Amino acid sequence: MLTQDQPRIENWINGQFVGPAASSSDSETVQYLPVTSPYTAKIIGHVPLSTAADVAEAVAAAREAFPAWSARTIKDRSGILIRFHALMTKHADSISDLVVLEHGKTKAEALVSVSRGQELVEYAMSLPHAVQGKMLEVSRGITCYDTRVPLGVVVSIVPFNFPVMVPLWTLSVAIVMGNTMVLKPSEKVPFAMTKIVELLKEAGLPSGVVNLVNGTAESKDLIGMKGWQTDP
Repeated sequence: MLTQDQPRIENWINGQFVGPAASSSDSETVQYLPVTSPYTAKIIGHVPLSTAADVAEAVAAAREAFPAWSARTIKDRSGILIRFHALMTKHADSISDLVVLEHGKTKAEALVSVSRGQELVEYAMSLPHAVQGKMLEVSRGITCYDTRVPLGVVVSIVPFNFPVMVPLWTLSVAIVMGNTMVLKPSEKVPFAMTKIVELLKEAGLPSGVVNLVNGTAESKDLIGMKGWQTDP
């Protein structure tokens, strides 16, 4: 039975928390997996076992958000990360508490891992100066341009060992470069990333740019389905 002390994690799709779809094998059953804290050895919550319908919804939201997001200037996108970085600093203590609870790190280790995550955001914030295009006149009347363009919808499937730092490796750079994302955190450590996406929204990130789909290896395999990655 779920209690107030054992919250139920939901997916984050199109800028809001969304309950998972029912399993195709049982149209009335939504399956959840208990999350056990290594720190307390107690169940601290439940994470959904997302289905193909959940993945499709997340991909659709990312696709819909892509044209407008990629059309914004990289300076504009970087500005959102600057605000996000400030919010991470403000909430670093509470984020690290989640890392302690769900992963079992010491408080000091958790704070360092959150700080390293912020360093990755700082790197992404600097990209407007690092990825400027180039122009070269290679011959009379012939000019070559070197430009960088967003890929479209990208996927990030991350392990459990660093619940904040590792996801921010991919997330920060992907979105500042104009991509949208479907991210699957480890089912062992789902709490910290729910806080991160809330802070991204508070920083001004548009709905659909980053979407979280929770679950186990089966959900990972669904996210990795062929047929949509190359088409934003």
